[in-house]
Parts: sequence; structure tokens; C-alpha cells
Amino acid sequence: MKVIKYASFSLLSLSILTACSMNQSESGMNNQSMNNQSMTNTSTSKHPLVGKEASDFELKDMKGNTVKLSDYRGKKVYLKFWATWCGPCRQSMPELNKLVEEKDRDFEILTVMAPGMQGEKTEEEFVEWFAQQDYQSVPVLYNPDGSAFMNYQVRSIPTEVFIDSQGKIGHVQLGVISNEDAKKIIKELK
Repeated sequence: MKVIKYASFSLLSLSILTACSMNQSESGMNNQSMNNQSMTNTSTSKHPLVGKEASDFELKDMKGNTVKLSDYRGKKVYLKFWATWCGPCRQSMPELNKLVEEKDRDFEILTVMAPGMQGEKTEEEFVEWFAQQDYQSVPVLYNPDGSAFMNYQVRSIPTEVFIDSQGKIGHVQLGVISNEDAKKIIKELK
């Protein structure tokens, strides 16, 4: 019984360390302490959305173009919810940039951030900040009202949602995931 309690506590502790609470920016946790956190992933393939139809959205990208998730029907989609104030999110973005730049991938990658919400930068601040980052290829969509975060039940970030070619959610990942693990998950999707 003690082993089960210890394992449960360890798993809970790991999930706390690898994902930023949506309220963290308000709780006073600074970016430096976030940068020192572990980036081990925490899988949640048993998430309540797994197996359900992915909620469609219509969001603007950084260039002002409208992007609808339903436009990607027939393709697999790797959807990442993140924030600039989340250390593990920022630390994972250069690796994601490498995946975005791979020419032979058979899936789409989209990232979503909520400008002006819960301590996040405004769109104007984000554009200026993003121009200084080393992951310029990562596609970013703006969700200023947070509706996509709510529809995908995002409680911590990063949260990564893997959608199959039929528009169903195949896997939800809380915390950071490596490109190698993301590719394995995507390969298993229909």
C-alpha cells in the first residue's frame, strides 16, 4: 500500500513540475524559477477528450490570416497550447521549431496562445517578443477570448493535443514532450 501511495505522489509531483498552472503568473511564480524546472513529460492519454471529436476553432495567426482547425480535416494535427510566461513552454519551443522545419512530416503543427489573458502578453507585445526568439518557424494562433483553451479543457500548459486525420482526439499530453515522442504518438493515430 505504501508503494502505491508513493508512486501516486511521485506521479502527481512530476505533473506539477512539468506543466505550468494556468494561474501561475498570478501566483507570483517568476520566470527564473520556471526555467529551473524539470522538462520530463506527463502523459494523459486517458484524458476525457480522448476519442471525442476535436472542437473546431477559427483563430487568427500572427499575419492576420484566419485558420480553422476543420481546414485540416484529413490530416493529423499536433496542437500545442502554451504561454510566454511558462518556462517549460519556452524551453520546448526551439525543439518544436526543428519539427516544424522538417520537410517530410505527414502532419500539421499549430500552437495556440491567449494574448492578454492570465498574465500573457498582448498581441503587440507578443509580436515584439516573438521576433527576438529562435523559433520563428513555429506557427502561432491567437485565442484572445480563451475559448479554445476552454474547449480543450486546458488546465495547465503546455498541453499538447494530437488529433487524427478523422478529426478525433487521439492523445492529450500535459507537460513537455520531445519531438521523438510526439512522432510516436502521431504515427499511432489513424
